[in-house]
Amino acid sequence: MNDYITVFRLNQYIKGKFDSDESLQNVYIKGEISNYRPHPSGHMYFTLKDENAAVSAIMFASSAKKLDFKAENGMKVLVRAHVSVYPKTGVYQLYVSEMTQDGIGNLYAQFEALRKKLQAEGLFDESHKKAIPHYPGAIAVLSAKSGAALQDTLRTIHMRFPVAKVFIFPVPVQGIDAYKHIIATLKGVDRIGFPVVLLVRGGGSIEDLWNFNEEALVRAIYEMKTPIITGVGHETDFTLVDFVSDLRAATPTAAAVAATPNEIEMREDIQMHRDRLNQVIMMRVKLEREHLDRALHHYIMKNPEHLYENEWMRLNNAKDHLAHFGKQFVSTHSHEIETRVRQMDYAMQAHMKSARYDLSKKAEKLDLVSPLKILSRGYAIVKKEETVVESINALKTNDQVTIQLQDGTKEAIIK
Repeated sequence: MNDYITVFRLNQYIKGKFDSDESLQNVYIKGEISNYRPHPSGHMYFTLKDENAAVSAIMFASSAKKLDFKAENGMKVLVRAHVSVYPKTGVYQLYVSEMTQDGIGNLYAQFEALRKKLQAEGLFDESHKKAIPHYPGAIAVLSAKSGAALQDTLRTIHMRFPVAKVFIFPVPVQGIDAYKHIIATLKGVDRIGFPVVLLVRGGGSIEDLWNFNEEALVRAIYEMKTPIITGVGHETDFTLVDFVSDLRAATPTAAAVAATPNEIEMREDIQMHRDRLNQVIMMRVKLEREHLDRALHHYIMKNPEHLYENEWMRLNNAKDHLAHFGKQFVSTHSHEIETRVRQMDYAMQAHMKSARYDLSKKAEKLDLVSPLKILSRGYAIVKKEETVVESINALKTNDQVTIQLQDGTKEAIIK
């Protein structure tokens, strides 16, 4: 009969094989740090890799605190370690006891060089960053279709702000030329004009995240008119798209939080403001009612004539003063007024006399040129059909004419 063993016993057996192999108890390895994950306890979890392979590694806090440098992704190091198996997962890994620097990894060097170049061009300037809308009606999310990052993002958006419509645009987030697909999708989304765009993916090594360090993608994000939030990797992961985006979130979940208000908090805030407003209104009504009560019980309201009695007295005094002043003015200036009246009468009489004389002179001149004056000297005016005849050539035999004399007119016929 077969003797079955548990998985744990198998892993323990393999671990024993590793631990009993002297050649694996003190190995010296050089490689590049990636997927670096420091733990709050002080332990360091990372991957040590080269061009052809990679291996998981751990450096416990007791050894890590002796380091005279800060470990970072892309850093090339020399380590002394022993190789063993973690029974719970069956994964073999390095247990590092010593570590020294061996220069900076190629990818990290490329990252730093490109970051400095783009920063010098102004692509990371705060003045270029666009404001994130407070209440987006629609959100475009770019992520791997089946990734956990997408599910975390959608769940967070729905929980915080369920009224927002979410449009998912699947893109590859890892692999050769994945960034080209991201660029094409971003340009299309930008033309649509969403209120905000989220570009998210889960954590990984610097190689896994390298598409988000591509210069073409950084420049494409810089040219976007739509505000964009990036949530790439874990809190310790930084990519160049984080520097150029309008807002960098530490994780995909944090990106969803940054893009949405919390509906529950909004409702609580509205209720709090409503309560405060009600309190202010009630207090104001109370104060105004007290003010009204004081006014109603004021002695003026009981004797309203007091409001205008002083003004009435002032008006009567002014009327008396005005009447007295009028009488005094007439009395004081009566002689002057009479003198002025006589002067005006004399001037008027003189003016009338002069005007009559001028009129008689003009009448005499007018009379001298009057046609009636000429007729009085024996002249006559001959008219034919109401037209004055000025020449005998205008008359023919048997023409009927009118002759006007000084004292009347006569009809005549030309012979």
